Amino acid sequence: MADTPIRVVLDCDTANEVDDQFAIAHALGSPDGVLDVRGVVSVHNTTAHGPGSRDMYQDEAERVVGLCGGGAPCIPGAERPMEHREDMVPSAGLEFLVEEARRGPLTVVATGPATDVASLLLAAPEVRESLRVVWLGGFGDEETYRRYRSVELNGRADIAAWRALLLDGALDLLQVPGWPAPAKLAVRGAPYAEELRALDRPAAGYLADILELWVKEYAGPVDPAGEKILWDVACVAAVADPGSVRVEPLAVPTLDAAGAHDFVARGRTVEALADLDPERVLGGLREALLRLPGA
Repeated sequence: MADTPIRVVLDCDTANEVDDQFAIAHALGSPDGVLDVRGVVSVHNTTAHGPGSRDMYQDEAERVVGLCGGGAPCIPGAERPMEHREDMVPSAGLEFLVEEARRGPLTVVATGPATDVASLLLAAPEVRESLRVVWLGGFGDEETYRRYRSVELNGRADIAAWRALLLDGALDLLQVPGWPAPAKLAVRGAPYAEELRALDRPAAGYLADILELWVKEYAGPVDPAGEKILWDVACVAAVADPGSVRVEPLAVPTLDAAGAHDFVARGRTVEALADLDPERVLGGLREALLRLPGA
């Protein structure tokens, strides 16, 4: 456990799927002294939900934080992707990120497109020295890239920001590719929803409802039948319980402006989440939910 709580801002596309909601609850229910959640910034995912996505996600973030007992401000972030790597996208969320980063060491857990983080690096380049970014997206190897490149959302939703993170040699980045590690956090819809409701917490009950709805009506080609992968929970676990994950160095592939990867011409080396203990991570999520307010 850290000597002092880790100052964290969550940057999410909440309601793009349902895993951001689980990640927010996980962070807000972390043990005392582990995380200091400064706020939740909502970023667009126009690839998934079009030009109004940011406002839709903002509403959902406010709902989830409220069910978790409040205490963390919810701020709207970028409403569109970057047009190029120098295209800073202004927002109230960006102003909040700049303010928090200038106050001292900060970890940004980014579980959506990287627009806000890339904009932060443009708006306040000096904060790199005290900034850590944990970003869910991209690929760690050529096999998963070729297999899943058409269904990866976070990188494709802002390729310019994606390239900015990978190419910024001064940025402390933990990349969390969706495969193979977070993909291990697959839960069965109905049985897991029943477990959540048994916790008797408003937030857990809401998570059960949206999980069942997702599995029934919205599940796509990536989630196994009747299941949902809780991708974003891996990012919170990597910060709150680093012993639950395994991190390895990764020489990232180079990306062109269309997002095509070159695994021969490698770029800089970053940390990458290579594996995790699904039982420990999901157990940590359960304990976090139990720490949240009851009815």
